[in-house]
Amino acid sequence: MIDVNYSLRIAYNSALTGIAGVPVFYGAVPSTVSPDTYIVFRSITNTDASTMNSSDTDTTITVEIQTWTDGSNSGLSADMIARDVFNRVLPNPSGILTTDGMQIVSTRLLNDTSPPPISQANRVYQSRVLTFGHKIYLRSDIS
Repeated sequence: MIDVNYSLRIAYNSALTGIAGVPVFYGAVPSTVSPDTYIVFRSITNTDASTMNSSDTDTTITVEIQTWTDGSNSGLSADMIARDVFNRVLPNPSGILTTDGMQIVSTRLLNDTSPPPISQANRVYQSRVLTFGHKIYLRSDIS
C-alpha cells in the first residue's frame, strides 16, 4: 500500500486552480487572507480495497465552497463555482483526474449539501459542500 494523499492533493489543486477569482486552499484558509469566495478541499479518507493482485483504495475527499457578502447572500456564487468544480472534477460519468503513481478508475459525487446561510455581523456566509468518491488503483511506489 502506498500513500495517495499527496498525489491526490496535487491533482485537486491543479484541477480547481484557475476558477476566475476563486483561490484554492488545502485544509483551511490561511489566517492572513480573507477572500469573499474560496474553495477548501480537505478530509481525504482512504479505505483499503486491495485484491490479491493489486493495491487499491476507495477514497473520499470533500470540496467546500465558501462565499460571503455584506447584507444578504442568495447562494448564487456558490452554485456557479460548484458548476466549475463539477466541470473540472467530474465532467462526465467517466471523468478522471490526472495523478502520479496511481490511476483514478472512477469518480462519483457522494454528497452535495447546501447548509443554511450563516449571518455574522453584517456578513452572510453561504457554503456548498461536495464530497467525491474515487476508486484508485495504485501503480507504483511514489514515496
